[in-house]
Amino acid sequence: MTTQQVTPASTSTPLANPYIGVSTTIGVAGVLLMGVVSWVMLLVNRDLHVGIIVGVSLAVYAGLVFLFLRNVASRQSLVGAAAGLIGGAVSVIFIGSLMTERVKVLDSTQSQSSMDLGGLQFEKTVMNGTVVFEPGGFTGGGIAIGAGVVVGMILLGWLAGKLRARNVQYVVKDIDWRARFAWVVALSYLPLIAVGGLVTSTESGLAVPDSVTTYGSIGIFFPLSLMGEIRIYLEHSHRIFGTFAGIATIILAVRMFGAPSRMLPRLMSVVLLLAVILQGVMGALRVSEQSQALASLHGVLAQLVFALAIATGVVCSRRWEGITPSNEGIGYAKSTRLMLLIATVALSIQLVFGAMTRHLDSGHALMSHIGFSFIVVLLVIIAGAKCIRVGKIDRGVAGGAGAIRPYGAMVHALVMLQFTLGWGALAMTKTGDEGHPELPTSTELASAQGIRVGEAIMATSHHLIGALLIATVIGALVWALRIASRPQS
Repeated sequence: MTTQQVTPASTSTPLANPYIGVSTTIGVAGVLLMGVVSWVMLLVNRDLHVGIIVGVSLAVYAGLVFLFLRNVASRQSLVGAAAGLIGGAVSVIFIGSLMTERVKVLDSTQSQSSMDLGGLQFEKTVMNGTVVFEPGGFTGGGIAIGAGVVVGMILLGWLAGKLRARNVQYVVKDIDWRARFAWVVALSYLPLIAVGGLVTSTESGLAVPDSVTTYGSIGIFFPLSLMGEIRIYLEHSHRIFGTFAGIATIILAVRMFGAPSRMLPRLMSVVLLLAVILQGVMGALRVSEQSQALASLHGVLAQLVFALAIATGVVCSRRWEGITPSNEGIGYAKSTRLMLLIATVALSIQLVFGAMTRHLDSGHALMSHIGFSFIVVLLVIIAGAKCIRVGKIDRGVAGGAGAIRPYGAMVHALVMLQFTLGWGALAMTKTGDEGHPELPTSTELASAQGIRVGEAIMATSHHLIGALLIATVIGALVWALRIASRPQS
């Protein structure tokens, strides 16, 4: 066996208690992975046994914790157990739906009728045209499941720490866990955007009638047994991922102000939190007002908030803070930032055209979206090439401008994939009133048109890759601004 090797620590001020930060990052990242895995499993089969869902989720959590603990130099078991405790508390956002009983029938004096939700018959009460369900209470089995998940996460974290402590051949890296957490927060927006895209593609935006609660139940405790109808499942899970992203963003802001930090990351974390709050309010208003215009604006803002989260992750990194590019790299970065800024504006315009096409069924927006796509592709390719050029100038130079180079390569790959998916979505999407009927409300789900699965997958993929593209371009822009602003030697 070889001894552990630790790279020199940064000169920045350390956290007062770094283990809390490490545990928080690991725990929240693990819950995010568990949430995504369980969501995919339930999307395929919502009748899947709870034991299978919990077992698979805990298995992937254990794997992620062990990988993260490889970069923890000491107290691995303590960090792992604390990560399980923190993650277990956050996981209630996802497992709350397993902890409550089926909905009860409301006051018998109200008018009642039967409602078909995905093949299951439930009693509903109609009050002023709105379907209202009375939420049931917690069940003994549900509480046992919740407690079991939390205890399991703590034990798995502790065990992973024990295994890591016995295996000393790993090279331990000095990681800024607060910056790593900023990237976890950014990644938490991806499933939110993906599920939001599916909500639009499957016309599920009004499947849940109330804007804050879910059929009268606190969102995270809406029973899984009532999600048999796919549109209810998608709309409700979109809200659940939004809740998780909001909590993660709050934690990020607290961490930025809870320990010594630079002003720019603090400011960006606050702006990001305000943007997430605005996005949540807009999503609620979109449902309460049944406004397609708000839905379009909500979709545009979602991608820009994700891009802001990526930019926050870049700014939080030690590499961004300590970059020392060459004079040639600084000079070339000045023209690169201009090209990236132009590409960002073009992508934002294209994003608006796309949102108007999806939500407002605008033929003019569709034609503009198609025609402008050729210009966008050209601008993005040029911007990506310039990023690669800047990175090559300082290739192999410690602290140089090489960090921007991967962004250029990613931009090229994403823009070509996005262009291809766009034509695929156009070919599969029907237009006109027949192709875009009024969104079915909660009282119309049983008689709603069937979901065109292929079209939904293609359109959502185009939507998701578009979000990744604009976020990558803005991430590259942040790097270019930093490189170009450095003083020449």
